[in-house]
Amino acid sequence: MYSYTKEKKFPKRRLIVSLSCLLIAAAAFLTYEYSMKNPAKDTSVFKEDTTPVLSLPSSAEEEKGIQPFAVKAEVVLDYFDGKDSKVDSMTKCEGVYRANQGRDYSFNKEAFDVLASFSGEVSDVKEDNIFGKSVTITSKDLSITYQSLSDITVKKGDKVNQKDPIAKAGSNIYNKELGNHLHIVVEKNGKIIDPELMYGKTNAEIK
Repeated sequence: MYSYTKEKKFPKRRLIVSLSCLLIAAAAFLTYEYSMKNPAKDTSVFKEDTTPVLSLPSSAEEEKGIQPFAVKAEVVLDYFDGKDSKVDSMTKCEGVYRANQGRDYSFNKEAFDVLASFSGEVSDVKEDNIFGKSVTITSKDLSITYQSLSDITVKKGDKVNQKDPIAKAGSNIYNKELGNHLHIVVEKNGKIIDPELMYGKTNAEIK
């Protein structure tokens, strides 16, 4: 009797489960069909970004001249401005004093890295038997010559950024008593000026 009742109820239960599965599958299919025919509309509204784009000034125009070294080098020979005849702004070679057209810096007569005071292009690299090796970097109407160098790392036509090392301070015959040092000459619109006038100033501010 027990086994007979079980046999009678089991097929009925299986039929109910099968019908339930069919109904679920049909509902899923109908839902899919509806979603394909009626895709959800994007309710988000595209808004054009009207934030003004700021044009940043050229970094080269903002640059302010720096001393061409990171060490605590000292001036050992001043620039001669034509207003005095101080010995410390005159160079002596073969017993003859001549006006110093730049400034000379020394770090205890030790070699030190020479850095670009302004970004620009290397317009000249040369070596002179008297004045030693030199590099000239041009930035618009500003021309800076770094002289009495050694271990030059740039060549003519190279683009350099401010603070880039371009060589090391060296020596020359003209000022051999100074040992390793840097001689720097600055020209603005073809006129030689005191290198100190470019430190802390933009190209436009240098007069």
